[in-house]
Amino acid sequence: MQILLATLVFFCLAFAAMAVGVIFSNRELKGSCGGTGRACTCTEEARRDCALADGPAE
Repeated sequence: MQILLATLVFFCLAFAAMAVGVIFSNRELKGSCGGTGRACTCTEEARRDCALADGPAE
C-alpha cells in the first residue's frame, strides 16, 4: 500500500510540475488544425491555409 501511495504522490507532483511549466511558458494551445481561436475546418485546403498562416514548420 505504501508503494501505491508513493507512486500516486510522485505522479501528482509530476503532473503539477508540468502544469506549472505550461502556465509559465505562456504558449497557445495548438490542435491539429492550427490552434484555438481559429476558424479553420479540417479540410485539406483549410489545413494548407493554416500552415501557410503559421509559417514554415519546425
